[in-house]
Order: sequence, then C-alpha cells, then structure tokens
Amino acid sequence: MILANHDSPHILILRGGALGDFILTLPAIRALRRHWPLATIELIGHPGMAELAVAAGLINRVRSLDASGMAQWFVPRRVWPERERADIASFDLVLSYLGDADGVVQVNLRAAGAKRVIACQAIACSPVVASGHAADHFLRPVTDLGISTPISDEPLLVWPTPLREQGRHWLKELGLADNVISLHPGSGSSRKNWPVEQFALLADRVQRSMSAQPVFILGEADAAAAQALPRLAPAVPVLANRTLKEVAAVLAVSRGYVGNDSGITHLAAALGIPIVALFGPTDAAVWGPRGANVVILRGREPTSEALAAIEPETVLRKLDRLIADFKPRY
Repeated sequence: MILANHDSPHILILRGGALGDFILTLPAIRALRRHWPLATIELIGHPGMAELAVAAGLINRVRSLDASGMAQWFVPRRVWPERERADIASFDLVLSYLGDADGVVQVNLRAAGAKRVIACQAIACSPVVASGHAADHFLRPVTDLGISTPISDEPLLVWPTPLREQGRHWLKELGLADNVISLHPGSGSSRKNWPVEQFALLADRVQRSMSAQPVFILGEADAAAAQALPRLAPAVPVLANRTLKEVAAVLAVSRGYVGNDSGITHLAAALGIPIVALFGPTDAAVWGPRGANVVILRGREPTSEALAAIEPETVLRKLDRLIADFKPRY
C-alpha cells in the first residue's frame, strides 16, 4: 500500500475497550510499526493502557479518548473547527477500532481531510469479534492493506531495561528478590475467576515445590480477593492498585505468572514471560492470551464450576514445565 508519506507516514489509531482488548490489538500496531519504522504513530485511547505501547516503542504519542470534544466526532456531518480539521488532515492513515456501526466517525474523518480511513463499520475491524481469534480479527485490516505479519516469538511488548529495573526495585520493597512468581486472582467478572482459595494453595505450593517467592497482584476490581488473602495467605506479599506500567515492570522481571481470563493475563503474555492462564466459561479460542510461553488450562466444561475444579498441583506442574523450557530473550 502506498501512502502520501510512504517512508514516514503519520498514522492515527483509535482504540477504546478494556485492557485485554487493547493488548489483542497490539499485533496490528506492531505490524504497522515494523512496516514503517520511521512512522509517527499516535493513539487516541485510554492513556494508562496506551502508555504501555509507548514504553515498548510501538507508538509515539497518546491522546485521551475521554478528552472533551471526542463525543463530537460521532455527530453526523460535524463541522470541524479549523485547528481540528488541520490536525486530522495531517494523518496519512486513520485506523479506528471504535464502535461506529453507522459509519459517522469514518465520514467525519474523511470530510476533515484524513487521507485514508479504515473504520469500524467494516466487519474487518469491528470491535465485535464474529469468528476466529480476536487478535487475528483486529489484525485483518492491516493485512488487507498488504502489510506482512510474519509469525514471531518476540514479545509484543519488549520492556525497556530501565523499566525492568524499576520492577526489581518495587519487588525489593516488598522483600522479594528475582525468583518471583506473580499471581493475579482477579478479572472483570467473578464467574471467570479460579477460587481465591485455590490461588492461596498455589502460592503455598510455589514456595514449597519451586523454592520461589509468590506475589499477588491486585487491582481496584479485586476487592473480594483483597479481603480474603490476608486470612488465606498472610505471608504472601501483595502488590495492590499500581499503574499498568508499574504492573508491567513487575511482570517483566517475574519468573512466571498464573492468572484468570483477564487483561493482566494478556499483559503478562505480551511481555513474553511463562504464563498459565485459567479459563472456564469464556472461549479461549477467541479470547485466550497468545505467546510462545503461554499455556491455557481449561475446565472439563466451559463453566465456573469446572474452572474451580482445576487442582493447584495441575497448575503448578504446567508452570514448572514452562519455566524449565523458557529461554529468556533479554
């Protein structure tokens, strides 16, 4: 595909959604970066998520999807202020993953002068995944542009050394050294969660059988786990309510990871560390994390009850085998 500035185009990506959705869009963003190493790539989305891609060198700048004025992009036949019109017209390519079934955003962006717009009224980049794996779905508009997307074992997020050192620093503050296994017992829905009691048992097995140091990672949505863990695993440190960049820094220097179907699990997979992802009622064929060092454990049936029945010893064996075979890239 030829763009006006074919060596160093100005590209804009529009992406809302949750953390897992954003991570599953990274293969498309990486393909654009590899095809145009000198491109200026901007992303309008949730800054806390988008800064992950900035840190890894995939995008250059971030704008907030919640900024005042963004709602006006969805107004039919919008009259653009001159400054905004000039801004939009500076982009050689706009790739939108926003829900825009009626194509209003696409029409408005073209009217403002964006040179090429691929927007979500097309099934290829709709945020609703109709079939296949979500990462392939979000990658399709990029491959349709004629950009090659070779299979690569390189992590989606190559985490910079200074930020990895910060991760080690935060672990040391918790009294932990390098031999750390990160455990995330939460997700966006309790029905997707392996019981917190099982995570506590796994933490005990990690200490006893692997001679490793477990740490629990908890966010604002993990209140139930936060309440239960002091009773179930009082000696295990907790990294709570950190920014995504801080969580990524800790994950990047972890020896391994276990978590549910969650955005943090997708983040761990994108960083390339050995992970075991636990799936119950959701479809791993569509939403499972991807990576060279990923194992997905499913219940016997796609139910919360079958998920809960997975034994900690089974998880431990899978994790131990993954770590034994793991060859760090940096």
